[in-house]
Amino acid sequence: MTMKVKASTFCTAVGVALVVTVAFAGVANKAPDQVVLDKAHSKRPSVTFPHKVHADTIPCDTCHHTQKGLKATDTVEVPSCASCHLDPAKPEIPSMREMSLTKNPFHKLCIDCHKKEAKGPSKCNDCHKA
Repeated sequence: MTMKVKASTFCTAVGVALVVTVAFAGVANKAPDQVVLDKAHSKRPSVTFPHKVHADTIPCDTCHHTQKGLKATDTVEVPSCASCHLDPAKPEIPSMREMSLTKNPFHKLCIDCHKKEAKGPSKCNDCHKA
């Protein structure tokens, strides 16, 4: 094999690897259009959360409070809400298992915002659809 062929083969391999890396990075970066919240499904129907609608108008760290300054284009891994809020390590951390409007983290954050902004669902069956 000549040196020219080796160099050409190497450049092609590097090019393909770069294209694949960029393609997968783009997919990994993309914030989801919707998120299904289903950890309390045994108590209430799952909620399909319109993530994109909110991500287009609200700063990411409003909800992703452990990642201050988070942007939709960041390449960091975002932990699920359930990683801290399903079975909280401390009693002061709101639990997703709570049904209460004042103790469930989604109920507190979402409904409080919807009421403050005077738009969006604020009743159980508005989000928990069978």
